Amino acid sequence: MRGSLTQRHPGSWSLVLDLGYQTDPETGLRKRKQKWVTFRGTKKQAETKLTDLVRDANKGEFVEPTKLTLGEWLTLWLAETVKPARRLNTYIAYNSIVTGHLVPALGTISLQALRPGHLKQYYAERREQLSGATLQLHHAILSNALKSAVRQGLVTRNVASLVDGVPRAQNGREDAKQHCWTIDETRTFLAAAKQAGPQLSALFALALDTGMRKGELCGLKWNDVDLDAGRVTVDRQLLVAGPEPVFGPTKTGAPRGIDLTDETVRLLREHKRQQAELKMRNRQHYRDHGLVFAKEWGELHGQQDALGLPLQGCHLGQREFARVIKAADVRRIKFHGLRHTCATLLLAAGEPVHVVAARLGHKDATITMKVYAHVLPSMQQQAARTIGTLLYGS
Repeated sequence: MRGSLTQRHPGSWSLVLDLGYQTDPETGLRKRKQKWVTFRGTKKQAETKLTDLVRDANKGEFVEPTKLTLGEWLTLWLAETVKPARRLNTYIAYNSIVTGHLVPALGTISLQALRPGHLKQYYAERREQLSGATLQLHHAILSNALKSAVRQGLVTRNVASLVDGVPRAQNGREDAKQHCWTIDETRTFLAAAKQAGPQLSALFALALDTGMRKGELCGLKWNDVDLDAGRVTVDRQLLVAGPEPVFGPTKTGAPRGIDLTDETVRLLREHKRQQAELKMRNRQHYRDHGLVFAKEWGELHGQQDALGLPLQGCHLGQREFARVIKAADVRRIKFHGLRHTCATLLLAAGEPVHVVAARLGHKDATITMKVYAHVLPSMQQQAARTIGTLLYGS
């Protein structure tokens, strides 16, 4: 593999790589294959660059220089690789991170000039605002996009794989222990929630009763709820709120049925009655999507908001949920902590792990056991007492 250098004009050079011969598929004739690369700098710098290109070509690592930026590549990768192959909720989540975080911060950097230090600085600057789990997802998106760029011959290496100190999510078990209430805290919170109105009272009761995820609660429709049987079917989740909401399958892709407590059913009945009255009084303006939990007057914060539209998941944690916690004067946990509380209380009371796993919608019980392992020792102690009674009558 050889190369040559030609000056175009002062400070500008053409680096010519001789890549051997290739056969023209139409004529069958062998033609010399060359790559021309424009370089700006001194002659010595051009010679050094040519040496590097020849070395890369000999190692099979040559990539044609491109002006493509990281932002342009991420946008192209989302459209051509992620959207056709991944689930809709995955594409929406990735697109939100790319457009809202990665492109504004890193998008103008040339794809081929990107270095591990750029990513390391990005993570360091955002550790205070974003959780380890969120930054870990950002890194995964960058790594997957750059891996695809390597496969397509746009870059020679995936620089994301070279970053030291990649952000990590908090251990799921520690998160469950930290964001979980005791039975007394839970009862105090539920009492305070009843003062927040029928919708919030029913919403928080259902979350603690079933362990449903936030997106599943926001996507629940009345035709999924059988109040007479005291049962709810979890079959979808809200992916995008707003005037044209987008729904998708649950995280595991499988529906599940959950039996409800009598008190949760009572609260849902009261909420449904109150919601029907709101619809009737505002039938010309209510955007009815059949949702169990939809925007009421107190949830209208933007110009595009309207009665009946889905609740926004972020507001549940930052506004309504925080207000009820303050009113109840209990320890602050994140909204997902209601799911942790449901699981922990059931396991601590001796409910079989596989039953709790089915209620939460885990793919299998090993996930439940891994996240809530801190509860299992007390279950083993109870099991020892039970078998002792059965075997020895004591």
